[in-house]
Formats: sequence, structure tokens, C-alpha cells
Amino acid sequence: MVHGGPHHLHRSSGHGPRAIKVGWRTNVGGPVAAQVTTSPDGQTLYVATLSGSVVALAREDGTKRWTTVLGERVYSTPLVHEDGTLYVGSDAKKLVALNPEGTVLWRLEVDGEADSGAVLGKDGTIVFAAGNFVHSVRRGGDLAWRYAAKDKIFTAPAVTDEGLVIVGSQDDRVHAIGPGGVLAWSTDLGADVDGAAVIGDDGAVYVGTDKGEVVRLGERGKVSWRTGVGGYVRGVLSLARNGDVLAGTYGPVPRVVRLGPEGTIRGAFAVRGTGAKEFGIHGGPLEDADGVLFFGAQDDAAYAIERDGSVRWRFETGADVDAPLTMLPDGSLVVASEDGTITMLLP
Repeated sequence: MVHGGPHHLHRSSGHGPRAIKVGWRTNVGGPVAAQVTTSPDGQTLYVATLSGSVVALAREDGTKRWTTVLGERVYSTPLVHEDGTLYVGSDAKKLVALNPEGTVLWRLEVDGEADSGAVLGKDGTIVFAAGNFVHSVRRGGDLAWRYAAKDKIFTAPAVTDEGLVIVGSQDDRVHAIGPGGVLAWSTDLGADVDGAAVIGDDGAVYVGTDKGEVVRLGERGKVSWRTGVGGYVRGVLSLARNGDVLAGTYGPVPRVVRLGPEGTIRGAFAVRGTGAKEFGIHGGPLEDADGVLFFGAQDDAAYAIERDGSVRWRFETGADVDAPLTMLPDGSLVVASEDGTITMLLP
């Protein structure tokens, strides 16, 4: 699922590529803004496209195994269950379940565009956002519960160890939803919350906002700290193994910012921007087993940044890289760009 799990940590056990070595490149026929996920055995890659399809690629050489048309743009990262079933939402206002061969098992119609990644709830249900609603769906396709925010939800839900579903909304709030869709708490942050939360190892909730802040929420959503980072924070946050919060920001100076557990900025890495507030880095980087950070940016490149902040490499893709990168257990890195190209970089 998006960022690898319901906490959205975005950590990999692999050791990422030390140099640029392209294994293969495949065009899937439409822009890609969602993270690529894999089958349980790691041999198939699942790609959601803005042309309205889900494409399955062979991990070995990138050949297409199947394509399933969903009818509208797919911004959401496919959730892959341990039994191989895929769950993916689209702007056709549907959540769709696919078997590993790409056959549609069922479609659930909802009231809004399902354009954020689904996650697996603590109770085994599929949890996703569409419009201003959070839905919990049983694996057979029937609705378990639904929760309404007051405005659009763009964030992929995160799930705490206690089973609370955490979402941000354009009603300026972070919502924590308990069993049965009952609100546990809600915190007003004074700006759109479009950057999906990351759940800390201690249970704290971290979110980014359109006020250009990263915010830590403690027990029952109480604000512990809020730190300005100089630009919109609109993608999923991530969390390093040492407890540092990692955020991608938009302009005027787009950068990856590293914040300590107490909220101070420990470091930042900037990419060349255009000066526009709408140009930047969409989400927190992936951390490999060595603490190296891997991320893409809207300057048409993917980056590997060493622990000391130096550049290991920069890989030109030909288009924006908004999708979070995916690292396989052997350290291979999957880079998706908005020209529809999927690139496998070898370790």
C-alpha cells in the first residue's frame, strides 16, 4: 500500500542503488502519479495511470502482463492484500477489487472521486477516502461504515496500532475515526490538510498543511508542536528510523525537510524550482536500510541523498516524478514519472 504500510513510514529493508544502472524502462500508456506496488511474491508490479487503467508489469523485464481499464483517472496507489487481491479507487467514483489476473471481482460505487490510496484497517476492512467521506469496506465489497468530513479528503488514511483511522481534510482538520465510523477526536489546524499523516513509532501523528507547516499531534489530537517549512506540504509524510520526520515541500524553494522529534529543522535539501508555489516535491522520501533517502521531484528527476546531505545521484526521467518511489527487497528501485514511463534502477 502507499508508503508500504498503514503507518506510512516509507522505510525499506533494501540497500538502494549506489549508481544509476537502468534495468529496464516501460511506458504504460498514461501519466503515473501513484506509487507502484507489488504482488505478494514481488514478481509483478502494479501501476495505476491517469489514463484510467491499472497495468501489471513483470518485475524481471517490465513486460506487460495485463491491463484493466477503470474508466477514469487513477491517482490512488493500489492496495495489495496478502492473498493477491488488488483494491484501487478511481475518479469514476468507484472502488474496484481485482484478482491477480486483472479480472474485476466487484465494484463499489461511492459519492465522490476515490483518488487517495486505500489501506488495510486493523479489523481487516479496506479503508479509503472518496469526496468528503471515509469508507470502510468488507472484503466482499459491502460497506461496514462511512464517516463524513465537512470538505474534500485528499489524504490516504493512516491507521494507528489502536485501529484509529487518521485523515486530513480541506475542512482544515485532522480526524481520528474509531470503530463503527465514530469520531474519536478532531483537531483544527487552520489550513487544508492534504498531506497524508505518518504515525510515529510512539503513536504520535504527524501531518503537513497548506500553511506550510508540519504538525505533531499527541494524545487525543493535542498539538505538541508546529514548524514552518516554507511551502505547501501536500504529499504523504515519511519517518526515518531515528525518529526524524521527512517532508517534501512546494515552492518558492522546493525541498525535502528533515525535522527532529521535537520539531526543529535538522536539515534540508533543495531542488531547482521555478519560484512558483505550486511547483515542488510531492511527499516525503523513502529511506533505505543505510539511511539514504530516495525521492522524486517536479524538476523531472529522481534523487538519492546520502545521510550527510550530499547527492549520491540524480536521475533524469523526462517528466514530473510525483509518485512515491518503491524499493524492492534486493534494493532495486522503481521510479514512475508523468510521461507514463516506469524505470527499474538496479542496485
